[in-house]
Amino acid sequence: MKPLISIIVPVYNVEAYLAKCVDSILAQTYTNLEIILVNDGSSDGCGRICDEYAKQDKRIKVIHKQNGGLSDARNVAIDVATGEFITFIDSDDYVTDDYIMTLYSLIEKYECKVSIALYNTFVEGSKPKVVNRVYREDCQTNIKAIEEMFYQEKYDTASWAKLYHSSLFATGIRYPKGIVYEDLATTYLLIFQSDKVAFCNRRIYNYLLRRDSIEGSSFSSKKMDSALKVCELMESHLDILGKVMQ
Repeated sequence: MKPLISIIVPVYNVEAYLAKCVDSILAQTYTNLEIILVNDGSSDGCGRICDEYAKQDKRIKVIHKQNGGLSDARNVAIDVATGEFITFIDSDDYVTDDYIMTLYSLIEKYECKVSIALYNTFVEGSKPKVVNRVYREDCQTNIKAIEEMFYQEKYDTASWAKLYHSSLFATGIRYPKGIVYEDLATTYLLIFQSDKVAFCNRRIYNYLLRRDSIEGSSFSSKKMDSALKVCELMESHLDILGKVMQ
């Protein structure tokens, strides 16, 4: 029996995109899943859509909560997730049908607690470009993985397109609430808890860049404040960052 894997999907006012996201999850070739849809106080039809999907598939659990932001939605789901492994998918994105199998196979092969793959970015109204590259994979130390992540030599700090052993969150690591760039303050801490990290260059996650999304919007005072807050949070972990910069 393959281990149970929890897929956490924060949902907020993405009625036009939600079905494509959930359908891609239900199409996974890896089937032992716990799918947690967190309706973060949506004012559109997202709550209803989540409940309809839960009626169709017993693997789906729905949490309805007051709006608290992306980090809060993820944290609420982390606290109740029962899977041995956890991954995140944003509700306006979608994944390939072997998304989970690809990430889990890396962990199984290299006996590690974190695996990472790549993603495609596409703008609204377009489709992800198919990039054919020679397949490669590797496994490296946690310190080397953090270094390559910060320099974006292979991958970046996004929470998605990664699979984490649930024990990594048992140390109390959570996403900081009320700010953007929350992944930057969190992903390296999770990687550090694993002695090694497996990677492959398959693009298994499709990331939609919307003009009205946080990432797609112009730089603002909120983004500046968040960047400064992230710097403060990272300063509290100079013991880790010092090892990366050696």
